[in-house]
Amino acid sequence: MKKIILFVVLVAGLNFLQAQRLDSSGLNKIDVVKEYRRELFKTKLSLSDKELDAFLTVYNEHQIELRKVKRTFRRKWFSKDSDNLSNTDAQEYFNDAVALQKAEQALIEKYAPLVADAIGWSKAVRVKKVENEIKPLLLAKANTLKLQKTKKPQKKKKS
Repeated sequence: MKKIILFVVLVAGLNFLQAQRLDSSGLNKIDVVKEYRRELFKTKLSLSDKELDAFLTVYNEHQIELRKVKRTFRRKWFSKDSDNLSNTDAQEYFNDAVALQKAEQALIEKYAPLVADAIGWSKAVRVKKVENEIKPLLLAKANTLKLQKTKKPQKKKKS
């Protein structure tokens, strides 16, 4: 029994250490990238600290909702080869893809006014452009920190 408890504690401890992913300054690497993203949004959108906090609250909520919608679609269709779908499956795929786009549009319609309330419409309409500008910068920052997205093992395709 003691060996089992010791094993569980050891595994939990190793998971905790792995999850921290500290950089050379002792900061959590994910937090470093988040802070960098925060500064990029602040600079590129010319936001005050108060505007930035309000914006990021809404923006992060939107990103979580968007991720959920996309994840649902990917879970259903990731393992299927889109080049070899039957007519029925292809039609279902098409309908799901359209539903995904409609859900994305609904999220934009829901969150754009909230973003505009936080930072004003003139800055809100620039958010997508700024996202596209900072994405490569964030990826480069993550690469310099050797921060890699953990991938789930891929299922083998049937031959």
